[in-house]
Formats: sequence, C-alpha cells, structure tokens
Amino acid sequence: MGLMRLTRRKLAPGLALRAALRQLLRQVLRAIDKFPQDPAGQAHFVRTRVKRLQSLSRLVPRGKVWQETFLEPCRALKDLFAETRDLTIVQTFAGKYAPGEAHHLRVSLPPDLVEAGRLAKSAVDLLAENPPWAKVEWKEVAHLAVDTYRAARAAWKKASYREAPDEVFHAWRRRVKRLLYQCEYLGGRERLVRFTRRVDRLGEILGNLQDVCLAERWLKKQKTLPVLSDLSCRKESMRRAALRLAPVLLGPKPKEFRRMLG
Repeated sequence: MGLMRLTRRKLAPGLALRAALRQLLRQVLRAIDKFPQDPAGQAHFVRTRVKRLQSLSRLVPRGKVWQETFLEPCRALKDLFAETRDLTIVQTFAGKYAPGEAHHLRVSLPPDLVEAGRLAKSAVDLLAENPPWAKVEWKEVAHLAVDTYRAARAAWKKASYREAPDEVFHAWRRRVKRLLYQCEYLGGRERLVRFTRRVDRLGEILGNLQDVCLAERWLKKQKTLPVLSDLSCRKESMRRAALRLAPVLLGPKPKEFRRMLG
C-alpha cells in the first residue's frame, strides 16, 4: 500500500513510514529464524529487506542524527549475511563456467544469528526514538525522494563515461535500487507505477551485472583458468543494456519526477 493512500485514509506520512519500517524488521526477524533451513535463500531475503529499510529510512525528514543511528545496525546486519550471499553467487557461476573448480571455494562460515537478532531488535527499538514521526509532511517526503532520483541520475552519468570501472556501475546499481524501493513504497499513481516497473528492470540488469563482476573476479584469481571471454562479453552486453534503458528513466529533469509523485 502506497504512502499517499495511507496518508489520506489511515496514517500521517511519518506514521506510515514507521509502520512500513516495523513490518520490514518483523520480516527480517522471521528470516533469521528460518536461516538454518535455507541459508542461501534467507541470506538473500535478509539483505534485500535490510536494503529496503535503509532506503525508506532516508525518506524521514529532519532526522539526520536518528537516521545515522538507525543505519548503523542495518549496515552491520546486512554485512553479517554478505559472505553467504556472495559465495552462493560465485558457486553458481563456477559450476557453469569452471566445472570442477569449485573445490577452490572455501565453505562460508554461518553468520552469528544471535548477533543478527540483536541488531534487528535494536533497530526496532530505534523506531520509537524519532519524536517528529507524527509531524512529518508529505511534501518533505517527496523532496527526499526527488533527492534519491537526482542521485541515481548523477550515478548514471558517471557510468556513461567511456570505460567506466565496475565500481562505478556498482555505485549506480545502489542508487537505482534505493530509487526502486522508495518508488515501490510511494506508488499508487499510474505514471509512477509504470516508472517503477522500468526502474525494476534497470535494477535487475545492474544486479545481474554485479553478480557477473563478482564471479569474474573470482575466476581471474584462479591461475589455472583462462580468462573467460564469454563472461566478459556477457558483462559488456549488460552494461550496454543498462545504458540504453537509462535515458528513458533518468533523462528527465528532477522536477518531472516530482510531478509523478503528485
């Protein structure tokens, strides 16, 4: 349910944000409990939910100090599950592009689930520590969402430079994902829903690109393996696809995006 609908019918913008953050944290806590049964799946789930938490927390106006305090356990929580997620990606590509070489991979250590639970619960407690929740106005939230669009736009321009390094595309992906999660939350208007679907597609391309880059780095470290040209070609193809799609989404000026928010 979008923020505008909650604002008009049930909750003020700030209270709606707090409710969404609480719901995400409940999902994280359930995923931590389920981790032993499905490490790869739940690690991915936890990380995506925490990224949503980080993105939505940036829509809270007049709360910079609170925001940094809230983001601290979120970053630590996401990092706890990074190794499980990364090794799952590399194992998938190793099995496809380097059969028989996966024995080089070390087994990932399971995350400290007790610490993960503590971090999630501390984030829950922090939701009660931002006094202006009920005073947040819609125009303040919209202004911060426009800042996110502006950042994604700037990251795209850097990625458009000739032979931009992988790190630039990874930074662009982070900005696009933040924009996606905020748009999904704010959605409701038809134009914004269409825009969000396209942002999702761009985020998917950039996410797949990041997975390929991660696997490529591992494969290149294996001195017995040749550089895999087909993997490099796949990476370049994804880069071109992302850059072709970007102008439709990020070409318009920020004021055009603001109009979509209503």
